This record gives sequence, C-alpha cells and structure tokens, in this order.
Amino acid sequence: MIVIPADKGYDVVLVAFKRGEYVLEGLTEYLKKEKADAGLIISGIGSLDICRIHMIEHSNVPPNDLFIDLKGPVEVSSLVGSIAGGEPHIHVTVQDVKNDKVYCGHLEAGSRCCYRIEVGLMLFRDITTQRIVDEATGLIDIVPAGEL
Repeated sequence: MIVIPADKGYDVVLVAFKRGEYVLEGLTEYLKKEKADAGLIISGIGSLDICRIHMIEHSNVPPNDLFIDLKGPVEVSSLVGSIAGGEPHIHVTVQDVKNDKVYCGHLEAGSRCCYRIEVGLMLFRDITTQRIVDEATGLIDIVPAGEL
C-alpha cells in the first residue's frame, strides 16, 4: 500500500465545462495552468455527445484494455479519479441513452461535453507525484516524485 497524505492542505474547486469542450484535455490544461500536480477528482456529473472509454478486458497481468466509442447523447452519472504528475486519471459511469446501456471505465481523450460537465477537484498543496509502471506486471502505481 502507498499512502500520500495531503499534510500541507488542499484547495477544492469546481470546474464546469460548456458545450463542445473536451473534458480530459480541458482538465489537463487547467491543472497545468494552476501547477496542480496531485489530488483527487471527487465528483462529476453531466452529459457527453462523444464518449471514449476503456476498461480492463481480463484480470491477468499484464493488463489489456478494451476501448469503446459512444456517440451522444451520453449521460454521466459519476466521474471520479486521481491526479498524479499533473495528469488526471478518471473513471466514469455513463449511460448510452440511445441503446439504454450502462458502461463503466476510464475516460479517454476525445470525450466532448454535450450540455454541461461539472467536476469537483481536491488539489493537494505542495505535493509532487508520479505514476510508475511495474515492469514485471505492467501495473501502474502513484508514488511521491523521485521515489521508486
């Protein structure tokens, strides 16, 4: 287990995306502008007209991803995740409205806001992190920057 405390405090912000804005790309840009390196994506709701997600395809190592592309309308009932090294890692639960199917997975670049996406962020102050890949398993961990 790896523990990264927010012992220097944190800031909580709401980021609201408008129609036509790309969620992952916009969030990454915001984090870079704010120099936010580590934190949590604590909530998110809204709608997408383009949704690209991936999910695990099996439980063996190394992992393998299955990608799904949905065209709107797509309802977002949950959007949560983490921020490490200034990069968001987002899990979503969405409904493909046209086909009445629910999907859970990792939000990918190219996912676009339909009407509104609202995201709550908890940004840790003065903490730097990185994601590292375990070469033996292909699994990814978050660690304090400079630690292996």
